Amino acid sequence: MLAANLRPLVGWLLVGLLALGVALAASPGQAQDDESLDDPVTFAVESYAQVCARCHGVNGAGGEVPTDGRPVPALVDNPDLSVAYLDLVMLTGRMPPSGDPFDNREREVFYTDAERAAMVAWMAEEFGIEGEIPEVGPGEVSRGLEVFARNCAHCHGNAGGGGTAGQQAWTPQVASLPGLAIKEAIRVGPFEMPAFGPDVISEEDADAVVAYLEEVDGESGTPLLGLVELNPVFASGFVGVLALALIGSLLYIGSRPVPLEQVVSDSVDADPIGRKAQAAARAEAADPDEAAVPDDAAAPDEADRAEPDQTDEGTDPAAEDRDA
Repeated sequence: MLAANLRPLVGWLLVGLLALGVALAASPGQAQDDESLDDPVTFAVESYAQVCARCHGVNGAGGEVPTDGRPVPALVDNPDLSVAYLDLVMLTGRMPPSGDPFDNREREVFYTDAERAAMVAWMAEEFGIEGEIPEVGPGEVSRGLEVFARNCAHCHGNAGGGGTAGQQAWTPQVASLPGLAIKEAIRVGPFEMPAFGPDVISEEDADAVVAYLEEVDGESGTPLLGLVELNPVFASGFVGVLALALIGSLLYIGSRPVPLEQVVSDSVDADPIGRKAQAAARAEAADPDEAAVPDDAAAPDEADRAEPDQTDEGTDPAAEDRDA
């Protein structure tokens, strides 16, 4: 009986697994990553017309961002543009942008490797863009740490986690980027980043930086957000949270005043003299007559202190001899 009841459930489970397998097999990204394009030139021409021309122009002469009118750089006769620059912006998902093209936060990559190669090759030939894509070789991690700390860490953080570069400019995380993108960025200096030529960072040093960042990316972060360093951005956030917690604690304490009776009681417990004064005050409040002290209460004491003086004078032998 139980097996008969479970039979429909097992059947639907098998159907769901089969549908999931078909969807994964038919995924365009998965298929195109493993297969080359049948006609790379046709793909590049159509993709440029559909995705790139609305900002860069049909003939690559540049234009404006449709949403806010900001200028878009030209692809022709642009000395700052190279083949490595083209490959970099598409490899990291900076182009084509899904939103603000000047937002340098991490994005989803639009093109597969085969599609990106087709786009770069066609645009380089069509618009006369020169240069070549660099090759990444093996590097020494310890050397990469020194080079990165000297040239990159003040903007990207000691472990490449991103940060700020001044004037409200955010620098992206670079530790998770492919090694090719890191070496391309070193050479071309994308956007606000300066370019580092071989006279500043040699080929061996650039490969070492790649090796260092790959080593950092392989390290496990902290349980809190997976952090591997406390760069200026996260440090500022930590200080802000700490300040809010402190202000909240002060407001909470200030909203719960201590009663006056408790303050008096605490001060009296710490001061024995004050405790006696409080007891006398209570007694006076309960029976003023008993607590009042008569004005002549001190007279017997004065008389007692005076009597020995008189006795001493009356029995002083020297005084009796003088009288005689």
